[in-house]
Amino acid sequence: MLAATAACSGGGGTDDAAKPDEDHAAIHVDRPVALADQDMKVRIGGLRARDRVRVAVHAVDQRSQPWSAHGDFSADAHGRIDLDEQAPRGGRPYAKADSTGLISSMLPTAGSGVKMIGSGDAFSYHPPSPAEKRSFEVRLTVSKHGKRLADRTVTRQWLTSKVRHRKLTVAKNRIDGEMYTPPKGERRKAPVLVFGGSEGGNSGEYAAALLAARGHPALSLCYFRCGKGSGRPDAINMIDTAYFVRAARVLGDEPGADAKRLAVMGNSRGSEIAQLLGQRHPRLFRDVIAYAPSARINGPYLAGASGRAAWAEGGRPIPAGPIRLDNVRGTVLAIAGGNDKMWGSAEAARVIASQKNASGASHRQVTYPKAGHHVNWFPYGQPGQEGGADGQVVSTSGSDQAAREDGWARVLKLLER
Repeated sequence: MLAATAACSGGGGTDDAAKPDEDHAAIHVDRPVALADQDMKVRIGGLRARDRVRVAVHAVDQRSQPWSAHGDFSADAHGRIDLDEQAPRGGRPYAKADSTGLISSMLPTAGSGVKMIGSGDAFSYHPPSPAEKRSFEVRLTVSKHGKRLADRTVTRQWLTSKVRHRKLTVAKNRIDGEMYTPPKGERRKAPVLVFGGSEGGNSGEYAAALLAARGHPALSLCYFRCGKGSGRPDAINMIDTAYFVRAARVLGDEPGADAKRLAVMGNSRGSEIAQLLGQRHPRLFRDVIAYAPSARINGPYLAGASGRAAWAEGGRPIPAGPIRLDNVRGTVLAIAGGNDKMWGSAEAARVIASQKNASGASHRQVTYPKAGHHVNWFPYGQPGQEGGADGQVVSTSGSDQAAREDGWARVLKLLER
């Protein structure tokens, strides 16, 4: 059911104003302004019965490169199309009815400069970061035989107006990250320390911003490949738990943070250190969210990272091998894809869930059989995709999106308990 309806039409005007022999359309969106992890309902009205039209989405990424996706639809006997009830004809670019399906299916447009050919070339849509811009815009269009009938711009927010942001640096704070905090005076909630995996950089800040918009103080932490002059290493090699502990203490001191409920969220290689923190520092960390996880400590990563360990504590290497979780104070929630081509995250999730925490309660896992490695974080975005040798997308994008929607709801429920 539409919570509130907003309409916009282009070309042929509104339903009432259009002449009987004119092509026209109106785009109705229930949430024209909403958080980026919120669903939206899209309907097209004002068409002729059984009209065949093309519905498209257009956006620009953080490098000002255009992305888009389109699908062909047929209006019903009343000249309407409900994207939540009708999938594109031919199952392209997605197979099941979904108002956010086009947003989730966006790809670089021709001439965007994003390489799409060659197995293993991963690419994904990255709008301006929350630190740069609190929201991004997506333009919806409806056309028939190449003629534009309507357009509508919707705003997808990372941050509500009162959420605060500040940059943390090694020089000033001894950590590199982006801090997002809810408005002062709100109910104290579980703070969340967020970080990614082998991609390096500050990849968790979109998720951290959305968590803050939902009332959870969140810190997106960069632990390696943080940029020239950052003071952080360029490899996963002897990265000490002390760095993460320091970040967690800074986060726990934020207004609105219930430090006793502090959670850590790590993706892929980051899942290793997330579990280690829960196991080795249970007084500081309660819950652990491990996306596309490993159940064991792996070796160093990136050039020049051979000869020692990926992780350390007190300057001493933490040996590779299985990760024990019997000292964890709260719950480890492992979220994995059964079609993960990067590594065996589904089996790792099963191993994690087979263990018990300090109080004897079992850890948890959820595995999405058709999803791949990109099950991490919030839904309705653009997970990584890969181009095959023939130029066709060969990823598990649709299943990854479904996994993100369900997994994100489970994460929020865990944090709220």
